[in-house]
Amino acid sequence: MLNYRHVQIIIKLMLSGLALSLVTACSVVPYHPDKTTGSTGSYGNVNQSNQSVGREIVQSAKLQMGTPYKFGGNSPKEGFDCSGLASYSYRLNGISIPRSTPDQFKSGQHIDRNKLSAGDLLFFRTMGQSVSHVGIYIDNDTFIHAPNSRKNVQVDSLDSAYYKKRYLGARRYW
Repeated sequence: MLNYRHVQIIIKLMLSGLALSLVTACSVVPYHPDKTTGSTGSYGNVNQSNQSVGREIVQSAKLQMGTPYKFGGNSPKEGFDCSGLASYSYRLNGISIPRSTPDQFKSGQHIDRNKLSAGDLLFFRTMGQSVSHVGIYIDNDTFIHAPNSRKNVQVDSLDSAYYKKRYLGARRYW
């Protein structure tokens, strides 16, 4: 059930998306993923069309703000874990990525931190010796993720002491 705050967030996101589409409608090439591989092709430079894809992935994730964390969760109805939120947000935009955080980290194109773009996946070592957490880059060193069982889907800063110390790298899938 949506509460008043969720409705406000959805309305704001829809209005900002509408404004963005009106401003960029003439300058953005339509996005058409390769249906045979689930990939959009090259991982090279991010052109305007690819930036649009990344922004759409971010918008899909932002619509899940406040959704409870659930280990193994893949949907707004059941809740999300970190990799479930990432794969769900990508899938809504026609891009198939692996379901687990380690598999997501192994695939995609490595992206330097100073070249991050909206929609890139950020990976962290929050437990043990290997990659264990993923978030979706927004902009200005912020990302959206499903942090843990004590928190809902939220936005955090890549520059916070906690995440800065645990950052492992980023991947792009388009």
